[in-house]
Amino acid sequence: MPLRIGKETRAPVPVQGFCLALLAMALLAACSPKAPPPPPPLVTPSKVITMEGVEYYVWRLRLAGTSQELMLKTGGGQTWVPLSIIRHLRFSGPEKENYRPGEIVLTSGEKFRGEVFVGQLLQGTTDVGYWNMPLSKVKQLGMGAEY
Repeated sequence: MPLRIGKETRAPVPVQGFCLALLAMALLAACSPKAPPPPPPLVTPSKVITMEGVEYYVWRLRLAGTSQELMLKTGGGQTWVPLSIIRHLRFSGPEKENYRPGEIVLTSGEKFRGEVFVGQLLQGTTDVGYWNMPLSKVKQLGMGAEY
């Protein structure tokens, strides 16, 4: 008869049952249906109204060039306002030396009044393709929810 040292090493029954239950839950979780992906974020175009009253709905509205900021003169200083934080822009007077009086409403609700530099070109895409217009011909600008 061979000599045996020690006792047989088997896990107690409660530990084996726990491991078996854990394995069953892992297999069940792997086979369960996945949750559907969240809906895409709501994207709306920007609304541009010209001095003549023509409305354009423009996607991916931006300023020509690399700087995406409007220059606003208030009092004696200048402020650069990024397009990404502008909700609405409304001009209230005629152009004078590339500046027009206007009001900028930010996404936070703050309002700035002053003279806006209009010697820039707006560009984007409409339903018929590429679109651009000088900022001096714009009466109102409502930024869309695509930023």
